[in-house]
Amino acid sequence: MMYTILIGIAVIATIFSLYMTVSIMRKQQHKEVDHIHPTVAKHPLLANPIVILYIAFPVLVLIGGLVWWYLS
Repeated sequence: MMYTILIGIAVIATIFSLYMTVSIMRKQQHKEVDHIHPTVAKHPLLANPIVILYIAFPVLVLIGGLVWWYLS
């Protein structure tokens, strides 16, 4: 029961953080930025390492937890 609550809180925090990051990125796109890389200009979400970490971190934690559970 406790693990379910903790997983739920982690999922909610991750989704909220991703939403806030994307909303801030959209606001920042309207400002002019000097020396921006062309890849970032074309794909601001996919080229952003923070967004990639928001997606990759929970997946890696889940895989690590499953490996730890399997080996225990």
